[in-house]
Amino acid sequence: MKTIYGVYVVLTTPFDGTGAINYEGMAKNVEWLASQGVHGVVALGSTGEFASLNDEQKRRVGRTVVDAADGKVPVLLGASAETTEKAIEYVAQAKDLGAAGALVIPPWYYLPTPEEIVYHYEKISDAVSLPIMVYNNPWTSKVDIQPETVAALSRLKNVTHIKESTGDVRRIAEIRTLTQDRMTVFCGWEDLAFESFAAGAKGWICVVGNFAPRLSVSLFQSMVERKDLDAGWTVYKRLLPALRHLERAGKMHQTVKYALDQLGLCGGESTHPRLPLVEKEKEAIRRLLKDVE
Repeated sequence: MKTIYGVYVVLTTPFDGTGAINYEGMAKNVEWLASQGVHGVVALGSTGEFASLNDEQKRRVGRTVVDAADGKVPVLLGASAETTEKAIEYVAQAKDLGAAGALVIPPWYYLPTPEEIVYHYEKISDAVSLPIMVYNNPWTSKVDIQPETVAALSRLKNVTHIKESTGDVRRIAEIRTLTQDRMTVFCGWEDLAFESFAAGAKGWICVVGNFAPRLSVSLFQSMVERKDLDAGWTVYKRLLPALRHLERAGKMHQTVKYALDQLGLCGGESTHPRLPLVEKEKEAIRRLLKDVE
């Protein structure tokens, strides 16, 4: 099994005008990303609109992405559900499909207690022997896994990584200290990558890598592999306008899909009720693409 580290690009799920998934286009995107030097890809994450997909679509997306990656890059598959039993089912499916690991957000509707969060991941860890990346994204899940709870999760045998998406870079030092580096931290915020790497993050799950993969990898190589903050800052300054746009302008799904279409890849449409971009928004994205070419 390949080590889970580095720049992992979180994939979009491209839909056509009828609402059907363009699996062939998704495979094309994965093949292109693998050729650009990214360390891995993530399917069925937030950017992949996992909450809008039915079980058969999730299974087929996972199969499509693992097959397209063809062992060239590891694949993480989202395996999040409101019940522990359903999450176990998704993680087991990810393993059966050949994923390198599963990305699991905590149950989000009933707002679990810290004890229930630990129970959820413990049961998954006990049921399926596959590396689990905890996905802490309170902006969408409304559940913020506190560092003390992360420390408890780090003692579970298969819970090995965390995607830190709180937007608070101080969390990285807290997690590293409380877990004694048992938990590998991935940055999960677009315009905090530089700060996260400087604080000790070993990976970055990013959206910008869909249309600027080489620059994204260059940032990681400069800061994590070569420990060259000055070189990293030079790369980061080029990426910052795009990173800030993704985090602050809204319509992230539509933005990355339009960018992919502009590159001749497969962006497609989003699930409803997400509305299309207007011309002013498209023009801003075209300008950003020129800056990261």
